[in-house]
This record gives sequence, structure tokens and C-alpha cells, in this order.
Amino acid sequence: MTFKGAMATRPQQENIYFQRINAVLDHARRNLDKDLSLETLAAVAGFSPFHFHRVFKALTEETVSDMAIRLRLERAAALLRSAPELSITAAAYECGFRSASVFSRAFMKQFGITARGWDRQSPLKNSKNGQVLDGFPRYTAESLRTFEGHDLFNVQVRSLPAQRLAYIRVFDSYADFSRVKSAYHRLCDWYSRHVGDLSETTLYGMSQDDPEITPLHLCRFDWCLKVPGEVEPEGEVDILDFPACEAASLHCLGGIEQEDKALQYLFRHWLPNSRYQPANLPAMEIYRRLPSELGWDFYDMDCAIPIVAL
Repeated sequence: MTFKGAMATRPQQENIYFQRINAVLDHARRNLDKDLSLETLAAVAGFSPFHFHRVFKALTEETVSDMAIRLRLERAAALLRSAPELSITAAAYECGFRSASVFSRAFMKQFGITARGWDRQSPLKNSKNGQVLDGFPRYTAESLRTFEGHDLFNVQVRSLPAQRLAYIRVFDSYADFSRVKSAYHRLCDWYSRHVGDLSETTLYGMSQDDPEITPLHLCRFDWCLKVPGEVEPEGEVDILDFPACEAASLHCLGGIEQEDKALQYLFRHWLPNSRYQPANLPAMEIYRRLPSELGWDFYDMDCAIPIVAL
């Protein structure tokens, strides 16, 4: 993938292209129920529609149309998984599909199963690559229920303020963890040189996609640091104004398997039994201690899912 080799040393002109593509992806995710036509997104990117289509496909390995459909389907799947009583039609309309039949055809084409036939718990495998993440146990609904009340699964609903975030986005983030670590170090180095001491900020990791749904090569991960309002994008470091939100949060202390366990609990047990649904914002890792301080094998962070009331 073209994004795979993106480094701080790339030419400034290329950085501008990456920034514009990032802006389009962020705009699309925030506006799934609105017009995501080629013309509209080209205007967001500042390209003519003809050139934008070519640039977008070259840099992301998706057409603009395929990206819009995929994001809408993934959002609908997240809603259906977390809200058992939500109708398929309601989820379809909330995510920008103009009819339930259009949604049903797209769902079947993408996942190889009908929306009505999905149990809303099993991982949705992309029909073209059929991947599910390996290496972590898949907990049953019954076992997730037994975690309730345990100290490690004390979910807190917390308010997060609106904040300005500097970020580096890693595309194809499951391909090579060394690239994820390298992006972290580059962002921290940039912050130390241009803003101040890392002890004065908050580090976030944001998973833009669900690896149980999104083809792994399309998954994106953002390292983010809170910055003052006057900070502007520079090179590969982009800027995002993240909105205020409520979040369901679990403290995770341990290896990466503990985070996976926490996310399964939040998405597959806590949310379906709560009065909330996931907001149209990425899941977050909110770090209490920097991962580089703990050697990358042990983490001290909060796993958080932005939420809205049902």
C-alpha cells in the first residue's frame, strides 16, 4: 500500500496529499448520513473530481464510492451489534443508506451474510479476504457476563472535553507493528521539539476501524497528542479538532490481550445491556503512562468507547 512507507522524510508536496486524504477520511466518517459523492469529497480535498478520484485510489487502494459504502456498513454493523433492539432499517437510514433494500444488498455483498441472518455477535468476515484476528480468545456471551462486577471490568462513563489533537496516521496498521512504534516515536519527538514536555499532554491511540469487520490492510491507527489551540499541521503531523463526548471507559493494566478482553466486554456485553450506543467516533486508548516507559509489553491505559444515549 502506498501509505505503508509514509515517513517524516517524504517530500512536502507528498505530505500535502496525505493531509488532504486524511481530511476526506475524517470528513466521511463524521458525515455518513450526508452526501459523500465524489464531487463533495473532492471539494473537501481541494482537488477536481477527476484528479481526486485517481489520487484517492492510488493512496488508499479504494475508490471513493467503495470507501463510503464500507464506512457506512461498518458503522451500521457497530450499531446493530451494540443495540439488540435497533431495527435494521433504522441502522441503515442512520448511516446514510437511502433504503433498507440498498443496505441489505450492500451488506450481503460485503460480508457474505444477510443482515437479518447475522446474530449481531459473531465477527463479520469481509467476503473478499475472510480474515478474523488470530491470537486472542473469543469470549462467549456467557463468559463475558461473568466478568460483570469484577474490579477489572468496572466501567466508568466519563466526559471528555473538546480538544485539539496532533496526530500521525498509520495505514495498514496490522501489517508491521514496528511501523506503529516508529510513528509513535516520531510524534513524540515532534511534540518535544515544537510544543513542550510530554508530561504536560495526553497520549491517545485511536483505532479508526474494527478489525473484525474491516479488511486488515485497510485498518488505520492514529497516535494523537493533545496540543494547544494555536498549533498547526506540519509535515506528516496533522491536526484534528476532536469534539467533546461521553465515553465508556475501562482501566487496562497488563498486556495487549487485556485490551482485547476489555474491548470485547465493552462492545459485546456492556453496550448491548446499557442505555447507550457507540458514537460515530473511534475507540480510544487513553494512556496513563507512555508505552515506551513500560517497554511495549505492558500497558497502563484506559480503553474508551465514545457513546451517546439510545
